[in-house]
Amino acid sequence: MTKWCIRHRSIVAMLAIFIFVMGGYLYANMERQENPNVVSPGAIIKVIYPGATPEDVEKFIVKPLEKKVSELNHIKRLESHSLDSVGVLVVRLEDITDDEINETWNKLKDKVDNAKADFPEQVWEPEIDTELVETYGMLLTVSGDKFQFDELKVISDELKDRFERESGVAEVKIDGYEDKEIHVNMNILKMRQYNISLDQIGKMLMATNVNIPGGNMELGDTKLSVSTTGEYESLDEVKNTIVGMSEQGNVVYLKDVADVVETEKKRDVYVNSNGEKALLIAVKFSEGQNVVKVGERLNTFLDEYEKSLPEGMHIRMITDQAVYVNDAIKVFEKNLLSAIVLVLVVVLITMGWRSALVVASSIPISVMATFLFMRMTGVILHQVSISSLIVCLGLMVANAIVANDNMDVYLTRGKLNREMSIVEGIKEVRIPILTSTLTTVASFLPLLMMKGVAGKFVKTLPVLVTVALLSSYLCSLTVVPVMGHSFLKVKDDSKKSKFSGLSEYFMGKYKKILDAALKKPKVTLVSAIILLTLTGLLIPTLGMQLFPFVERDQYIIDVTTMEGSTVEKTRDVVEKIENVLDENDKVDTYLSKVGDGIPKFYPSFFPNQISSNKAQFIVNGSKYEIDNIQRKLDGTIPGARIEVKQLENAVPVGLPVQVRVSGEDIDTLRKISRDIKEKLYEIEEGKNVQDDFGFETPKIKVNVNKDKANMVGLTNYDISKTIRMVVNGIEITKIKPAHSDDDIPVILKVPEEDKNNRELLEQIYVTSSITGQNVPLNQVADIETEFSINKILRRDKDRTITTGLYPKKGYTAADVLKIVEEKLKDFEVPIGYKLEFGGENEDRTEAFESLIGPFFLSAALIYLILMFQFFDLRQPLIIMGTIPLSFIGVILGLKITGYPIGFMALMGAVSLMGIVVNNGIVLLDYINTLTKSGRDLIESIKEASATRLRPIMIGMVTTTIGLLPMGLAGGSLWAPLAYSLIFGLFVSSMLTMIVIPAAFLVFKQVKEKRKEILQKITG
Repeated sequence: MTKWCIRHRSIVAMLAIFIFVMGGYLYANMERQENPNVVSPGAIIKVIYPGATPEDVEKFIVKPLEKKVSELNHIKRLESHSLDSVGVLVVRLEDITDDEINETWNKLKDKVDNAKADFPEQVWEPEIDTELVETYGMLLTVSGDKFQFDELKVISDELKDRFERESGVAEVKIDGYEDKEIHVNMNILKMRQYNISLDQIGKMLMATNVNIPGGNMELGDTKLSVSTTGEYESLDEVKNTIVGMSEQGNVVYLKDVADVVETEKKRDVYVNSNGEKALLIAVKFSEGQNVVKVGERLNTFLDEYEKSLPEGMHIRMITDQAVYVNDAIKVFEKNLLSAIVLVLVVVLITMGWRSALVVASSIPISVMATFLFMRMTGVILHQVSISSLIVCLGLMVANAIVANDNMDVYLTRGKLNREMSIVEGIKEVRIPILTSTLTTVASFLPLLMMKGVAGKFVKTLPVLVTVALLSSYLCSLTVVPVMGHSFLKVKDDSKKSKFSGLSEYFMGKYKKILDAALKKPKVTLVSAIILLTLTGLLIPTLGMQLFPFVERDQYIIDVTTMEGSTVEKTRDVVEKIENVLDENDKVDTYLSKVGDGIPKFYPSFFPNQISSNKAQFIVNGSKYEIDNIQRKLDGTIPGARIEVKQLENAVPVGLPVQVRVSGEDIDTLRKISRDIKEKLYEIEEGKNVQDDFGFETPKIKVNVNKDKANMVGLTNYDISKTIRMVVNGIEITKIKPAHSDDDIPVILKVPEEDKNNRELLEQIYVTSSITGQNVPLNQVADIETEFSINKILRRDKDRTITTGLYPKKGYTAADVLKIVEEKLKDFEVPIGYKLEFGGENEDRTEAFESLIGPFFLSAALIYLILMFQFFDLRQPLIIMGTIPLSFIGVILGLKITGYPIGFMALMGAVSLMGIVVNNGIVLLDYINTLTKSGRDLIESIKEASATRLRPIMIGMVTTTIGLLPMGLAGGSLWAPLAYSLIFGLFVSSMLTMIVIPAAFLVFKQVKEKRKEILQKITG
């Protein structure tokens, strides 16, 4: 192959140019996003049962759902929330493939349909969300305190229509606007005066507002359609509906017994932007699009559109994925270019400009070939895919360096012509290069075995590293020799490098250290083991963190007021938080939403469920202000739980340290939870002890006397429907105004001001669906006030209360969990109840355990490759011994840089295995070559070590220097990976040059002694 390439250099050059141009073109037009796509292993089912208590929701909604959903395969966990009027079931799957997840979600929809058969008639259609990782790429607000919501809606609708026409936009929704309704506010006293019931009014409204097609008449040869009029078209028509007759025989109109008004629907959700009332516009980008370009087009339009807004109205960008993606990609592009420049500078300094040019030729071709592969396989451009190229950059160059060095050796000898020198130089090293490439691939590729969301998040890294390394191997056999044939020249030994003196100095120092190590090789090996052991003692001081927080100047504030609080009370707390934010000059913009969650805008962000006692903020401002804002809020706003927190790269787990108690009886669970909380309050390393059960709140209970009700012909349905109409109102019909295409609901209800009086229920009467008689409610029911629970939580079909706390600054969740477990080791729960610990450690343990399989598979593959390289079972063990030496560097690197042990750091440690053995391969192979030539053993070891020192050190420097930009600018997510590789490779390379010669010497000495013993036995 090499000979053909040299003889057809123009063809190779054209192919290389084609790959470079095509790769560059595809890169420029490639889809870009911040993070890889991960199919969600979780789903949420939400079912609304209007007016139902948590007990009713649990009985009639949650339990039937749990029964059907649990029949599915691959269910890992079921969690449910039974609240007033709503039931939520959270389904989490085991670690399965994306296709299996999609298949399971299809079956889930069938199971939910089956469960619907057991639901009460009043239950709304279940909502199933299986796209929990899908996000809205852009959130913006239209705000202004002096404008009505209708005026804000006009602008929002214009923006929505414009955005929906934009290529690359999948969905646009407006949040925070309530439609118009016609409220029929009934006057109970007048209704009693005219003896008109609620049911009677409802029936008359429905009967009047109908349009039944009259059919067709045939008049001669002509067919005429017949239609009737009578549908409501205006508010006055509703008011003038006849609903009964007075005792004097006068017609009673609806307006005589009710106040009929067109008004905004009762607002259960409030959106504010920088303290101003606002509407929220959420934009979801289409798949397969370059979101950066789509975002740029939308922002260009907004800049122009904003100029036409009325004074006092504002459009604020709250979050824009396109900007974050563009910034993230630019950072990693800068890191990649910096790494390339640094690597080339090192090669230029150590090898000269001609060799630097030859070596550099493999980088753009390998990178662009990887982009071609990404395009063909649908891998998009994100932080993981670019990081893959940074990780393997130094490794790609290593192949070219080895090829270049050997071509240079053959050219210097001058025994062959130029073409044959290049061909023979490549031929001699093609197998060692292949072996080192395969061992590196063997350390990365098994990372595909990693389980869970973390494994899927980084799955493109091992794939792209493999592709890039194989591309660089092919380049070293094709492009590099072509470039070498054109540019390499025979060196003049009389001209020494500027750095030759420095090189000779370090060589002298190394030889002295090596001499000392070979005089006492066993002591050298024991010293290395002791060093590894002592370094291992640092591990507990590093701390553990699965994934770090997202490093952007944007954070979340979660607000929870007391259970049962009205949305108005929660708004009061939110206004106080807004005042604190307004006073902080480090806060740029913020969005608040009361009563419902903010649309999902980041994969690991989970919005609040609908609840009047909850609110959420997105704040754009310095993340370093989070602690200050938390302290200020804690000190000035009592009566609410307020959590200021950064976005997370991992799925949030709620309380970092959890103690869960499961069982049947709520009162028993609450007692156990209180006892646990008393124990947790004593833990000084923790703070904010809390549980997820909440508090009991007062409720009005209508106890129906079934005997009395049956005697007057009333059913439970009659009573429940009437109470529902009075308390919440019931939609009776809809009208379509002549000037609009939108239907307006007609709601039969009691005026809001009358609902403040508990005696209202005693004043209403119920119409029997059997006798038609109107019966006062207080004659057939007792109305009482009692305290009741607001929610029932279940985990894997058992009622569960979770109690927990947060670690104080300076402590990790793992530290506090150990203290909690020790504190509760003698804590007993009644028979039939279960206690378990959880929190961050559960997902962390799962993610860390997923690295065990790749670790052992990598070790096995590397050993097999080495076995075939050396055709020996024991010598590969010498090289494998360098792997633990790299862990010394990993631990020291994390300690020096201050990063905890996390998923990315451990992944770097696993990836190191194949990289560090390459040095051992190069060194041990040459030692074997010299010893087989009949030279003295120790002299052979010294000469081989001195000869291989330069290429091993250059390879180490190029690899580590290529990773340096990622370590410095990769943030808390990628820096631990980079520093694990940098320090691990640096330390292992240094120790390899000492330990492997000593280990080989001991190996040979033991082998000779065995020979002597066998000879004595057989002799």
